[in-house]
Amino acid sequence: MIMRPIPMSVVALLIVGLGTCSVFFSREVESKEAVELKERASCQVEEPELERCVRPVPTAVMQVVSDGQIRIFPGKVRANRRAELAFAVSGRLVKLNAQEGTRVQKGQVLARLDQRDFIHAEEAAKARFQQAKRNLDKFSMLREQRVVAETQFEDIKTAYDIALADLNIREKALADTTLRSPFDGVVVDRRVENYGHVKKEEAVLSLQDISGIEVIIQVPERLIARDGTDGLRRLRVLFDADPDKERWYDAVVREYSVESDKGTRTYDVVVALTSPVALNLYPGMTASVSAIVGKTIKDEGRETSATMRVPVEAVWRGVDGGSYVWVVSLQGGHPARRRVEVMALRGDCAEIKSDLKAGTHVAIAGVHALKESALVRPQANGQEGLDG
Repeated sequence: MIMRPIPMSVVALLIVGLGTCSVFFSREVESKEAVELKERASCQVEEPELERCVRPVPTAVMQVVSDGQIRIFPGKVRANRRAELAFAVSGRLVKLNAQEGTRVQKGQVLARLDQRDFIHAEEAAKARFQQAKRNLDKFSMLREQRVVAETQFEDIKTAYDIALADLNIREKALADTTLRSPFDGVVVDRRVENYGHVKKEEAVLSLQDISGIEVIIQVPERLIARDGTDGLRRLRVLFDADPDKERWYDAVVREYSVESDKGTRTYDVVVALTSPVALNLYPGMTASVSAIVGKTIKDEGRETSATMRVPVEAVWRGVDGGSYVWVVSLQGGHPARRRVEVMALRGDCAEIKSDLKAGTHVAIAGVHALKESALVRPQANGQEGLDG
């Protein structure tokens, strides 16, 4: 057999083909090894390691739902301090400075009686007192010398005490001829005119302090009998003279009557508030008082309610058919699954009952994916994703 030489071109093709197969085989082997390494690495990462990262979760704060209803009571304004001013003595009025509507200061002279007779009486009482004092001084020296009887000295001492008491009475009577303001206020009524005769304890002026305002309302007896004034909560006052009909002012119950009106069967309740700076309020003006009427529940000195309001996204249904929320701690940690009772749906909120307190944070996103083994915290306001 004759062996023919192989052309160089064929040899080159064979070498290229063998190289390609080896490269392909090596890549295939490498790909399989890479997959095995990845699978082995994934098996080494346990689930608890993944959950060590604290994940921010959008939350909402549970709010109290009022257990009462809003009632509006018509009311009448009065000052928080009122005084009917009168003289403690009788006499002729010679000075009356106060006009109705005048603002006066504490201690300011408002009226004065004719003082001439009172001055004369005070001077006579002073003279008698001085005479009695001289006699007492004289007999005190004689007593020390044992030249007067003890009973005689006691008579002189009694006369001195009587003269001193009479002088004090006359001095007070003279002082009572001047009528001064007992506090800062406004003169709301003037009952007499100048130069008229004024009797003792006869009202001369009516003074009121309007730095603080009170509003008197009438509350039906059934409300008072059920809860007392504790049943009137979140009191707010709207004054009818206020051009801003949406401006309400917070108020508190100050006092109430314990005897009902025979005609209306209502009790007077007085609510108090600071006089608004933006308004000039005077006694007799009308107002409306808003109150939430209903029995309260006391918990650790704070007013709470068993009914809470949360977004509907916070409530989810478990496999047992019950309704739940996820409670998220402010400090972060594992979420707590708490069962709740849905009472009503109002718009985008759900009213629920549970043993949870107002202010509790509940998750409102991803509630179906949360687990009790996860680590979460409330998401910061205005933040998204892991940056929250």
